[in-house]
Amino acid sequence: MHEPSRHWGRRPVDEQGIDVDQLIATGAEGALITPSHQFPIGGVLSAGRRQRLVRWLEQHDGYVLEDDYDAEFRYDQASVGALQGLAADRVMYAGTASKTLAPALRIGWLVVPPELVRPMDAELRRWKEGSPRIEQDALAHLLQTGAYDRHLRKMRRIYRDRRKHLLDCLAAELPELEIEGTAAGLHVTLRLPSELTRADEAQIVSGLRERGLATQGLGRYSLTAEGPHRLFVGYGRITDSAIASSVRLLAKAVRAAQRHEVGP
Repeated sequence: MHEPSRHWGRRPVDEQGIDVDQLIATGAEGALITPSHQFPIGGVLSAGRRQRLVRWLEQHDGYVLEDDYDAEFRYDQASVGALQGLAADRVMYAGTASKTLAPALRIGWLVVPPELVRPMDAELRRWKEGSPRIEQDALAHLLQTGAYDRHLRKMRRIYRDRRKHLLDCLAAELPELEIEGTAAGLHVTLRLPSELTRADEAQIVSGLRERGLATQGLGRYSLTAEGPHRLFVGYGRITDSAIASSVRLLAKAVRAAQRHEVGP
């Protein structure tokens, strides 16, 4: 195992995922990536960049931690295969049941290259609290009986229809807002009008929270990001009946920001 002083890169992302060339230019030896559905912008790592990243890993003895974020929920086509399948000896694959079942389960998994199994096991044993046995047995039962797959198919249909309803409402109330990212996951990325500033973005978010509507802006996740400002609207927990009224509140908040008014 390499020394813990390895340099891990943090570089820009776009609609094709992480910018691999910029990552390589930093001299980094590793990276944390979300190739299936990058959060929060929503891009998917393109085939060309996947191959470029794998070549770099092989040539420079590097490692990638792949967080398979939202991989189970892709609505426009079949789910994208894991990067780990292209370079099992270079990629550490992390998954979780937090999006598919419930965050409170606290169940996740990590698939590591053979040379890292022993040191990883030793590191995990340092923690006093073990994984929840009852919850693990329940998840194993769901997997063995096929109930987990049936649950995923059901939830994909529910979230796909909910996402479509949300997009239809946005098109009616805020047609000037561009929808970014892939049709996947549990949130929609909205690009705000170009005249709005980071302060306007923050005003929209805080005003909506006062009305009981939780959303986030790009400023929550980056203090240095360039380009257009964005809002991230989740639809995992909202009821279908509440979507239309929530979008109307959002439209009112955006209009107020455009007029430089206070509050939605």
